[in-house]
Amino acid sequence: MGINVAQLLRQPALRHPERVALVVAEGDHRREVTYGALDAAARTVAAALRAGERVALSAANGADFVAGWFGAAYAGCTVVPLPTASTARELVIRLDHACCRTLIVDEARRDVATRAAAATARPVAVRLLSDLVAGDAAVTRPRAARADDPAMILYTSGTTGRAKGAVIGHGSLVLHTAALAQHALRLDPRARVLGALPLTHSYGCRMVMLATFYAGARAVLVPRFSARGTLGLMRREGVTWAPAVPTMFSAWAEADDDGPPPPALRWCLSAGAPLAVAARERAEARLGVEIREGYGMTEATFSTMNAPPAPRVPGCVGRPVWGVEVRVVDHVGNDVPPGAAGELLLRGHNQMLGYLDDDRATALTVREGWVHSGDVARVDGDGRVWVVDRKRDLILKGGHSVYPSEVEDALSAHPAIAGARVASRGGGARPCRARRVGGGARRGV
Repeated sequence: MGINVAQLLRQPALRHPERVALVVAEGDHRREVTYGALDAAARTVAAALRAGERVALSAANGADFVAGWFGAAYAGCTVVPLPTASTARELVIRLDHACCRTLIVDEARRDVATRAAAATARPVAVRLLSDLVAGDAAVTRPRAARADDPAMILYTSGTTGRAKGAVIGHGSLVLHTAALAQHALRLDPRARVLGALPLTHSYGCRMVMLATFYAGARAVLVPRFSARGTLGLMRREGVTWAPAVPTMFSAWAEADDDGPPPPALRWCLSAGAPLAVAARERAEARLGVEIREGYGMTEATFSTMNAPPAPRVPGCVGRPVWGVEVRVVDHVGNDVPPGAAGELLLRGHNQMLGYLDDDRATALTVREGWVHSGDVARVDGDGRVWVVDRKRDLILKGGHSVYPSEVEDALSAHPAIAGARVASRGGGARPCRARRVGGGARRGV
């Protein structure tokens, strides 16, 4: 059997084939997919792929994307998820760097994929998901894999700005998913997880797809996010948990919706960027539950989480997830006292194998087994972590250190401002645009 990550789908399919794994909702259309049917589709996709190849995958959230992702894992391929908004040029860069010979897409991305394939340095076959899941042949079981065999390559700007491919192993995906589902999220088969995050990204892939399937629970997927639409969907489908990013929480808070909070919702998770206090408070009023925060990066995903039943500490991203260790060090690498700020270092089963074909970048980021995040953080005496800001975004003004997140919180607290972003520039500060000011107008702040 090995440790192939495809077991996260295979095992619930063997035990409960008739249990609903997915609800896919788009407009008035609703489709249920059982674990048995989803596993069969993944095995069919696998039969059309060659073991050992790198397979790029770009498609909207849906049953076919899930079948494509797990089909690649079943076949012993390394899946390379690519954002659905990628241009042809962006696809070419990723396809060439990862040496992909196959690009799997949905119908909506066929044209851009075809243009990209015509411009790559080596031949790339464009294949439609709908054709692959309708195939006649199917494999019977996942191909055996070792813990350090590559399962997925996720492209990220990493800690230095230039996009790199973070290689994630089968063992890391399986073990960290188990730790998240059991010890942090405490998911069980009764859970209904909102799937509005794109599955092509690490956050959506791990939380909506992998953790949900490990628990034998149900994911409620939407191909594209709509604040009003997902509020209604959460009410109708009895969603119990919603992972999202700050922009989604802001959209929910401001949505034109006078319905009650989703009645089955128990809590929400915010990650991917800092969540301003004012935005959190408005979103909690709309959703009727607490919004907790977690921290991770593609190179060491979801390292900490402030999840129930631990008490909510505003601004805190929680304690390390089971199996993960953290340190905070000064500019020369010495550990700082509890409560002092420094660079956050991470180590555990959640970290990448390295950057694809980039030993130098890997050596700069992973030193003596620790992933250097490039984030400024502090850890209190109880092991709780606060992420202060990006190390490279620190603003030096009049001899003082100013963190963009502090300025953002101050701006976002104004009742006329829905959200703001602040960045450093040449030792000064560059406030960016608020997402929405007043009655929908957009202005600089």
